[in-house]
Amino acid sequence: MYSSTALISEELFRKHSPVTGNTNITEFIPYLAIAQELYIAPVLGEALMTELKLQIDNNNLTEINSLLILKIAPALSFFAVYQGLPFHWAAIVNKGITIRESENSKSIDINDVAQLRQWIRNDANIFVELLTDFLCSQQKAYPLWKPDKNYCSECNSTQVFNSGFYFPEK
Repeated sequence: MYSSTALISEELFRKHSPVTGNTNITEFIPYLAIAQELYIAPVLGEALMTELKLQIDNNNLTEINSLLILKIAPALSFFAVYQGLPFHWAAIVNKGITIRESENSKSIDINDVAQLRQWIRNDANIFVELLTDFLCSQQKAYPLWKPDKNYCSECNSTQVFNSGFYFPEK
């Protein structure tokens, strides 16, 4: 069952996104759903996504899932800005694509937008790593967590250091 339920509120988005307080947040809200499906759903897996959406829809989010939402918020916020940034810079209108400009500011060029997007994506990926580390450490609390790949093998793998010395047991 597909639900368009957003995992985070505008308040959480505002708190965790890289946009400033005087930015019109509503311009980024449509990109939450896109970011959620492209970047967060594969990490959470279908079963956990469905549980979170149902609990949000029914206004009965459990304490453990509320904690998870707080861990999801930074990654989802950054990915929503990443998705929406090109459309915040340029607008698609009837006559074509225009660059948004204002009397009080200077527009950046496409290379600047690309660089900014890369920085935002890098940060979003770090937040995803933090989210997966959290889920790996709390696997028993989230039995429905069945992501598209095994994140825990990455965060639980430890390199064994071999010094080359042999110490016989006594």
